Amino acid sequence: MVALLRRHPLVSFVVLTYALSWAAWIPLLWRGQLVVPGGSVTHFPGLLGPAVAALLIVALTEGRPGVGRVFRRMGRVSTPSLRFLCYALSPLAFLALALVVARLTGQPVPPLGDFGIYSGLPALPLLTVVLLVLLFNGFGEETGWRGFALERLQRQLGPVGGTLALGLIWAGWHTPAFWFVEGYRNLGLATLVGGFGLGICAGSVVLARVLNQTEDSILAAALWHAIYNLASATTASRGIIGAVTTTCVMVWAGVLLFQEWRSPVERSRLAVGAATLHADEAGGRQRRPAP
Repeated sequence: MVALLRRHPLVSFVVLTYALSWAAWIPLLWRGQLVVPGGSVTHFPGLLGPAVAALLIVALTEGRPGVGRVFRRMGRVSTPSLRFLCYALSPLAFLALALVVARLTGQPVPPLGDFGIYSGLPALPLLTVVLLVLLFNGFGEETGWRGFALERLQRQLGPVGGTLALGLIWAGWHTPAFWFVEGYRNLGLATLVGGFGLGICAGSVVLARVLNQTEDSILAAALWHAIYNLASATTASRGIIGAVTTTCVMVWAGVLLFQEWRSPVERSRLAVGAATLHADEAGGRQRRPAP
């Protein structure tokens, strides 16, 4: 078993991730349950599938040192810290722009509490919702997707190809949710393919850039993912708030891909991996020079 995992770690990760997450989600489909904001039915346990799969494969193939490297990345705040904060918290800027657009166009500005009405969670204090989303959506997903799979896909397909391939894998992983998450069920096929599909690939591109600029920090990716979901996938984000927020991500991804095509550089703007090796070999003291 271990030999097989070592020969095919990426395939093993994808299969195990899908198996773990879908094992938690398919019973919801079987019972006809619906996940709604503020409801009692939850899909959150399945969100831990990518992290559990990644940590299990790393533990079996790399042992304690490999697991230690993953956990260090989960707490890594890169330097300069201002750049780390700018990238990790950038969805707050998208949200601020969305609120300004809402105000200028005469749309209602949602109350703060609406950002805590989240699919799969009951009515809870906003801070509790933020922490749960960071744990399950942030670390639960990003420890696997960006913390494990992205570098390996980029080795095989290149920075852009690997990033987009991960976006497709990530989108496919959501498939069962299209039938039991209210927000997805309300979308038509065209919106699912065009809106969700393109949106998640755009998110994959932006998250690769976040890692590129934060020394492959899983913490940065987890913060970005959690904040983006709170800004685009809550009761507060319905309408223009979610539209502006997701558009910002698509535009940013488009700019990054255009730059990769028009002005290639020695180290791709989306490349990950080298920074992790550099920091780990130096005990976390050395940092990649600013571009």
